[in-house]
Amino acid sequence: MDSGWMRRARELLRQRRVAAIVVVTLLTLGLVGVVLTVTTSVGCSLVKSLVVRSTQCIETPTALIGQPSPTSSGGSQASPGVSSNPSPNPPDNPGSSSNPPFNPGASSYPPYNPAASPGNPPGSEYYPPLANAASGPNFPGIALTCRLPVYANGPGSGGFIVFPGGSFVADPRSAVTAPSPATGSATPPPYGGYVGWWGMTYDAKYSKWLPVPYAWVSPDGSRYAYPLNGDVYVETVAGGAQLDLGEGQRYGVLDVENDGVYVSAASQAGLWFLPFSGAAKQITASGFWQGVSHGAAYGTATSAVPQGAANTILKLDLASGAITSFFSQPTAQSTVTGFDLQGHPIIQVRYANGTAIFIATGPGTATVIAAMTYGAYQQPPFPEGTPIADAHGLWYSVGNGIVLFANNSWNPMSNIGGQLAGRCV
Repeated sequence: MDSGWMRRARELLRQRRVAAIVVVTLLTLGLVGVVLTVTTSVGCSLVKSLVVRSTQCIETPTALIGQPSPTSSGGSQASPGVSSNPSPNPPDNPGSSSNPPFNPGASSYPPYNPAASPGNPPGSEYYPPLANAASGPNFPGIALTCRLPVYANGPGSGGFIVFPGGSFVADPRSAVTAPSPATGSATPPPYGGYVGWWGMTYDAKYSKWLPVPYAWVSPDGSRYAYPLNGDVYVETVAGGAQLDLGEGQRYGVLDVENDGVYVSAASQAGLWFLPFSGAAKQITASGFWQGVSHGAAYGTATSAVPQGAANTILKLDLASGAITSFFSQPTAQSTVTGFDLQGHPIIQVRYANGTAIFIATGPGTATVIAAMTYGAYQQPPFPEGTPIADAHGLWYSVGNGIVLFANNSWNPMSNIGGQLAGRCV
């Protein structure tokens, strides 16, 4: 009888142990379910539907820009040493725009952005969103006293963004076009719908607007050049004297220096120098060159590469003619868009899933100053076009405003958009 009682006691204990295990298991599954709910996209939808607030469900944007990140041109990325903001909205920054580019003193390191991948710009997972520069009453982002020349489109659309304040003052003197050639050939054909006009530069030395892009004006401001009817014409700003260079060669103007013009031939490899006095010189018979600065030209070996293939930016020493590899990003295509004040090329890189801007300071050595990963939503503003470098920093047009890259950070300067026409003077 005692043994039967003992058997019943052991069965009762087993039943209670099983019940306890079941309870613990259910509690465990419940906790796992909560974790899954607040850390997965599906779970976040559930959390939102239940109106439960969770910091794990903050949606990190994929279009990004921020502080510079050292990177080798081979694509290896330095460990993230920049601050970021995991929220789509930048933190408050009293004294600046209500929507400035990221304030590096406002937060600590961000979480990794899972949208980043090897096909995205290096460093983009650590860049906060660039807010629209065209918002907020407090401009400039950096206190300056100067006038930035800009234009809208076409002759007569130029003027100045005046700092401090960031207001715009139109200048009727910007209604300029190139004169007809003194040789009596035909009137300049229209470019972009305008006759004798290829862009706009404000020549601060002579206080004159010129009808050509910034690179087509000599550094001392004394001359500018333009292609016309197969020739290259050079105008002196002070007196209007004219030179006809490269007659009938159909050159395109690449850069104007104080002693001559660097040109390339349409759809042909090579680089030539047309001095203001003396015979023309071919620098090289190879390469497709995109810019000239500080004794060097930069370009690529071929005019284009297939989609998904990488190209390499080459450096051509203008004195010796030596060509060396300078910059490349795996599976991405690179283009030189301008130069900083020291003559380092500014390079725009297009990736499969994004874009980035580098300053390349030497062969295989470059710094990311902006990066954006493409997303399915509307993209925020991103610096585009040709930058203008001066003692203040690197000026860019972005969205409906103007920004300045200075002191290793982006600064909103004006809520007035426009194409840059020269340095802030």
